[in-house]
This record gives sequence, C-alpha cells and structure tokens, in this order.
Amino acid sequence: MMERMVTANVALDVVAIILSMIPVAYVLTDGRHRDRLHRWFLGVAVANIAMIVGDMGDWLLCDTTGPADRTLARAAAALFYVASAAVLWFFARYLDDYLERAGAWRSDRPDRPDLPGRPGPPRLRRTYRTIVTVACAVQTAGALASPLTGWFFTVGDHGYERGRLFAVCQIVPFACYLLFTLAVLAARRSLSGREQAFFLLYVFVPLGCGATQMLLRGIAVVNVGVALALLFILVNIQFEYELALRRRERELAQARADLLAGRIEPHFTYNTLATIAHLCRREPERAQQLIVEFSRFLRANLDGVECGVPIPADRELDHVRHYARLEQERFGERLHVAFDVAFTGFAMPALTVQPIVENAIRHGVLRRREGGTVMVRTWRDDAAGMAVVMVADDGVGMPDGPCASDGGTASDGRAHIGLANVRARLAAMVDGTLDVDSGPDGTVVTIRIPLAGRQPRPSGMP
Repeated sequence: MMERMVTANVALDVVAIILSMIPVAYVLTDGRHRDRLHRWFLGVAVANIAMIVGDMGDWLLCDTTGPADRTLARAAAALFYVASAAVLWFFARYLDDYLERAGAWRSDRPDRPDLPGRPGPPRLRRTYRTIVTVACAVQTAGALASPLTGWFFTVGDHGYERGRLFAVCQIVPFACYLLFTLAVLAARRSLSGREQAFFLLYVFVPLGCGATQMLLRGIAVVNVGVALALLFILVNIQFEYELALRRRERELAQARADLLAGRIEPHFTYNTLATIAHLCRREPERAQQLIVEFSRFLRANLDGVECGVPIPADRELDHVRHYARLEQERFGERLHVAFDVAFTGFAMPALTVQPIVENAIRHGVLRRREGGTVMVRTWRDDAAGMAVVMVADDGVGMPDGPCASDGGTASDGRAHIGLANVRARLAAMVDGTLDVDSGPDGTVVTIRIPLAGRQPRPSGMP
C-alpha cells in the first residue's frame, strides 16, 4: 500500500512539473522575459518546479538510515520549504506589479498629496509588501535552520517527519493567500470580473489543496494545485494582458506612422512646386512628368495614413523612386539615387524605406558640398530566412553619441525621428529590425524582415 502511495505521489509531482514547464516555456520565448511582469511570473513557475523537486525527496527517500540518505532528505525538505516561500514572494511581486499597471495602487484620499489618478505610495501597498516579505523571510530562515534545529521538519530513520514548529510553515502561506485576496478585493474597481475571478482562483485552489494535504497526510495535491492555478493565470490573464499590450503597441506604431505620413514638410512642397514652375517655361514635358511624380508621391503618403497593414515591398519601393526623382530634379548632379532590387517577395509597413532615404539625402549626402550617392538594395538572405533592405549613403554620417544609433536627433536638431518610427513599426507589425552603422564616410541602415515569422496582421487585431 505504501509503495502505491509513493508511486502515485511521485507521478503527481511529475505531472505538476510538466504543467509548470508550460509557463516557463511561454515566458522564455519571443522575448517575453524582457517584461518585468513576465519575469515575476517566470519566478513563480521556476520556484514551483523547485518546490516539487524538493517534495519528491520526501516520497523517494523513505529509508534514511544511512547518513548520506539522511543528508539528502534534509536538503530536499529544506528546498521544498524555501521554494514554497519563493513561490509566495514571486507571486506577491507579480500581483503587485499587475495591480500597479492596472492603476489599483493609487490613493483615494483627496486630502493627500498623491491625488486620485496619480501614482502614490498608499499604506495598503506598503503593508502588503512588508507582510509578504517578512513572512517569506521567516519561512526561508526556518527552513534553512530546520536541518539543525528540527523546527519545521526532522529526518529520522524512516524519512521526513514534521517538526515542532510545523504550524508556522503552514500559517505563512495562509497569511499570504489571505493578503492576496484582500489586495484583489481592494483593487476590484481597477480589475475586470475575469481578472478578479482568476486571481482569486489562484488563491483558493492551492488553499483547498493545502488544507486537504494537511488533514490527510499522504495525498500530495498542493503542487498540482499550484501548477493548475498557474495555468489558469497564464491562459486567462497573461494571454489577455499580452494581447492587449501588443494591440496598444500596434496602435501606437500606427499613430506614429500617421504622423509621419502626414508630415510633408512645407519646404519640400514649396521647392518641388518651384521646380515644376521653372520647368513649365523651359521644358514643359519634364514639368508634366514631375507633376505626375509629385502626385504619385502625395497619393502614396495618403495611402500610408490609411493603411494599417504591411504593404508589398515593390509598392514601397515605387514610393521611394517617386521621392528620389523629385529630389534629383531639384539638386541635379549633386544627388544620385541608385536602386539594386534583387528581391521584393515580402511585405513591410508603409513609409518604411522613404524616411530612411530622406534622412540619407538631407542629413547625409547634401551636407557635402559635392553631394553624393544613395544606394537602395534588397536581397533575400536564405541562410537567416530574412528579407534584407539596405540604404547606404556616402554622406557625412550621423553625429556621435547615442542618437546616432537610436534614430535620435541630428546635429541640426531636426530629422532622424523617422528612424525611431520605422524601427517601432517594423517590430510591431512584421517582427522586423533596423540597424544603423554610421561613420565619417557615410551611413548604412539595414532592415531585416523574417520571411517565415508571424503573418502581417491588421492594426487592432489580436
């Protein structure tokens, strides 16, 4: 009978580890670990796995008559209690961060300096953090001391046994779960009904499992309960949070694109019209061609405002050609724009290449008295599975400092804001990247877009 119980509990622990690995894999993919909220969630999952590993020692090391087995059993029991404290602490920080982002940790007293709607340090939040930290520290210290003192547990000839202060390590999680419940209820105005339900489910599922396990020694269900509660949070809160976050990122990127598309500088318009007026008298046919180019350029800008999905690369490159012809007509021999287009079988956000070419012309080659050349190249990198677009110029380069690589402000206080917009839209809409390599002999801007990445999606669609 005992062997069957051991086998069943070890099997339950293995299942709990597998379930806990799902959130770990989720956070460690697609760069999610860069978000602090995801890192707290990862900490909960990893600590839960460590707790389960420690719990398995309780069941596997039943005969501890030897000193080595006894030492291993003490280490496993200590790991269990330390990891259980870590689970509570990481979840407390996860909930704290989530409530902060939901706007729940704000003062409701108008007589306080931290008025409603402004971030503040409410007493509830400080109390919440302090109690959880102290409780987890007490459990950790008690667990580490128990191999010598027998406070939480002892290890005899027949394995793990509860210590004289075992109730303390049971009170700590109950106190923390009670605090989690109070925090969720206090923040109910800032949380949806769905969020409240599943946060509370995370509290009550482990509590119920813990009560069952404490009353019926031999049934190890807490670990499975915590793992299931993690999956509840993952599926019903984390997924929704990430979808909302990505939706906001796409909306922000599209807003930037709208601003960029609508930003046709008056000087550019005026100079183009002046060039057309000059040609009307001497070369009316060239003037007519230039009017067509200008109208196509304006149409592409307007389409960029309205377009919320990536467009074919050849369409974006046509827009660049219209812009380049207008500028070449104006600056004559001082400006040369060349195209080496070897691949166009991919999509990109509207107004991706044109702002880069504009920067190369205005802040690169035209800052040299003799002018220079801008080269636009595209090719397919089969080894990396990428479509590559490169815009290179032999101009003066960007100024030194962080702005040069980040798409900041040029020495004249004007453009390069286009690079920041392009970088944000590439990342949000096609998982693309933008790299800048600038020196005194010119600048190279390289765009890489995955060919087998996520499919382009309309703005606002999850």
